[in-house]
Amino acid sequence: MARCLSLSWIFYPILIAAIDDQVSEMAFYHWLQLIKDVEPGETLPAGMSRRAVILGDAMLALHEAFADLKCAPHSHASSQITYILKGKLRMRIANEERILLPSEFAFVPPGVEHSIESLDEYVLALDVFQPYRQDIAERLCELHPPVGGVSRIDG
Repeated sequence: MARCLSLSWIFYPILIAAIDDQVSEMAFYHWLQLIKDVEPGETLPAGMSRRAVILGDAMLALHEAFADLKCAPHSHASSQITYILKGKLRMRIANEERILLPSEFAFVPPGVEHSIESLDEYVLALDVFQPYRQDIAERLCELHPPVGGVSRIDG
């Protein structure tokens, strides 16, 4: 069972596994075991879904973007690597723009404005955030309300 831990003086969510009443960090994962966020909000535009996991100080996020998605220009304190698995994605980073195809990837430095557009087809992309994005981590914990001080983030 994966959980999101909120410590009293620091918010640092990690995925852990409960085995025989003991808790240990997980080493292996499957995307379908991670909760899928489909509700538009501050960290997720309408027309996109996300499954995410925090590993150490990095975050992996599997994003689905449906046809004609336009994500407004934004920036965050994390660096971002976007790797295209399926479809084609128009990506703007600062003043540069390119259409990315499967097996291509882009790097967004921390604090640099960027945006995406899925054009006319479904896109599957893997994003790596370093350090993990606190706003998305908080959203992961919102997906399941706390039970005894621990919020579940498994599906």
